Amino acid sequence: MRSLHTLAFVLAVGLIGDVGGSVSAHAQINVPPESFEDVIAEAQAQNKPILVEIYAPWCPYCQRMQEEVYSDETVREYLDETFTYVRLNSDTTAGTHQYRDRTLSTKELASVLGARGVPTTTFLNPDGSPIARQPGFIERPQFLNIIRYVGSGAYEDQSFQAFTNEQSK
Repeated sequence: MRSLHTLAFVLAVGLIGDVGGSVSAHAQINVPPESFEDVIAEAQAQNKPILVEIYAPWCPYCQRMQEEVYSDETVREYLDETFTYVRLNSDTTAGTHQYRDRTLSTKELASVLGARGVPTTTFLNPDGSPIARQPGFIERPQFLNIIRYVGSGAYEDQSFQAFTNEQSK
């Protein structure tokens, strides 16, 4: 049942996308090449899900996500309260990570986390197991719905559509 909800979530959100120009990115948390294991350890210690923003420095959509979505005060507050949030540069091969009994480069880790392009937003449980991922640019109001859906744990027993309908009442 859970996988059906996750699939419904990915399909419902998969319809969202947009094209935008290049803007300067705000400074955010970056994952140094050797620290993804620390991200998981921190998430487990705080019992918080993980949001991984997979980006590339040249990507205008990634820059737009920074400018229009991640820099929003409401988004930042919710992420700070509810998630362990990190950025992962999918272009770098520097460093190695231990993830799910594998040693991976940063680029390989981005791929294993589901990035087939950038930006990709990936959600993980505190132990690093996958919840869902969403490729592409996501408008701020929809992004807030998504992080609230995952952050509240509603994805475990409710479809994304039912959650958003409930939230709009």
